[in-house]
Amino acid sequence: MNRPLLAIVFLDLDDVLCLNTTVGGYDAILAVNGRHSNPGVVYRDLFDPGACGVLKRVHDSFGGELRYVVSSTWRESLGREQMATVFKASGLGFVAKALEPGERWCTPAKLGRRRRADEIAAWLDQHHCGEPFVIVDDTYSGASLEPALTLQDHPFHRRLVLCRETEGLLDHHAQTMVDALSRPINSPY
Repeated sequence: MNRPLLAIVFLDLDDVLCLNTTVGGYDAILAVNGRHSNPGVVYRDLFDPGACGVLKRVHDSFGGELRYVVSSTWRESLGREQMATVFKASGLGFVAKALEPGERWCTPAKLGRRRRADEIAAWLDQHHCGEPFVIVDDTYSGASLEPALTLQDHPFHRRLVLCRETEGLLDHHAQTMVDALSRPINSPY
């Protein structure tokens, strides 16, 4: 029996979930590798509770049937299991559980310093089977995605949430995410 294709969330971390107010990605890398003096504080303070709440509500609105692909630069320093550990320890076990398997868990990191739009497009070229998707990024690292906000013929049009730096994922982003994750790929824009 074929399993239905589950929608995909391309998830950046900095300025989306991690606002870097007291701890950030470097602290997470140290903590997951057993080199931070207080990993409990790192995991407690790493992700913004409000942003996590928005992501959880979107996740739950799909009955927990979403998949996640990490598009953050954190993937350059952490492997899949380490990233899953960070998610679990920081209260995002639902993301850890739904991370894509194998090499599909993140966008390609070995592309050099390519634009975020190119990294996501490369992942889609390799692994996409027509599932609905949404890209959740921030205005700094996701600057190459901005044309998708206004160009109707852009392949990511109506599939993008760009969070403002230091603000992260907010309540008003949830509907855009739900709409993108509910919209079949071949539907007209």
